[in-house]
Amino acid sequence: MNRGNKPTFVTSTRQEVIDIKIATLHVGNYIKDWHATEEVSCSDHRYIRFTVMGIDHSVITYRNPRKTDWESYRTDLSGCLSGMTDKINNFTNIEIAANQLQEATAFAYSENCPLTVRGNNRNTSWWNQDLMVKRRKVRRLFNVAKKSGNWTDYKRNLTDYNKALRQAKRESWRRHCEEIEKAPDCATLQRILSKDGQSAVSSLQLENGEYTTTEKETLEELRRVHFPGSDIILEPSGGWDGLELEFPKWKDPGKTGRFPEGS
Repeated sequence: MNRGNKPTFVTSTRQEVIDIKIATLHVGNYIKDWHATEEVSCSDHRYIRFTVMGIDHSVITYRNPRKTDWESYRTDLSGCLSGMTDKINNFTNIEIAANQLQEATAFAYSENCPLTVRGNNRNTSWWNQDLMVKRRKVRRLFNVAKKSGNWTDYKRNLTDYNKALRQAKRESWRRHCEEIEKAPDCATLQRILSKDGQSAVSSLQLENGEYTTTEKETLEELRRVHFPGSDIILEPSGGWDGLELEFPKWKDPGKTGRFPEGS
């Protein structure tokens, strides 16, 4: 993938093209603008930059429920539900009411919870102001050494910068481990799962010590634990149409003051 003959390895005594980049023919077709830069890398090796074509750079957005204006949400939801049917006596009415409730809830939420652009939360925790100053000095001395031929100051400051860099990384890793050890178990689990946006509960441990292997088994275990004694209602042989739903006399009529039909 190399292009041109600009040195990729530069020291006080020699300049060579020793960094060779190799790619398959298929991948090579997507590599553009390969070049060794003039940036000071604080290393004997130059930075090599290139562009990979065909990468999706689309912005990922999401909504944070904590930023929702819940007062406005309730107002909008109430307005959307004002025209919702209150007569539910067959399967068709149930489907209509469910769709109306779903659409009203989604609309009210989207109107009152702003979209947020997902950023990269992998910040460089070990980088600090002292390292920034040292790196800036090393880069300046490198340019001076290329012109004057005196590499003594550059090498001394480069060694000092590399030592400070390694020390900062070690201290950052030590702090990270100590924070995890001090955190409660639930916070530790949350911290681990937050590193992977695709993490999700896919298997649960059963009472017999085994684990669920399918989505159906997982849902059934959740129902058993959180809704003990409940049963799964299957569709009647004759269908839902024409089935009258009856509610107990003590059913709360709600704000409308009307009992559901059949009560």
